Amino acid sequence: MSLECPNGHGRQNVVANINVEGKPIRKGDDVHIMKLACGCQVGGPEYNKFLEKVEGIKSEESKAILALKEKTRLALGAAFQGYKATEA
Repeated sequence: MSLECPNGHGRQNVVANINVEGKPIRKGDDVHIMKLACGCQVGGPEYNKFLEKVEGIKSEESKAILALKEKTRLALGAAFQGYKATEA
């Protein structure tokens, strides 16, 4: 499992699950904080809000990439039509 680091380290693997009470973790609800491979610790409602923002930003990025690919596809088609017209 990997999560997004809020400190700009990108997507990192979860290397440890931490329970605030210090008791053994038996189920998913027992995990309060997750330690990432970069050394940062994440968890809690603030982190969930951060993840929602990251999802929105990545969605906008994906839409922009798709729009640019469509623009490129249309430009290549127009260039080919111009090439085809000069050959005939």
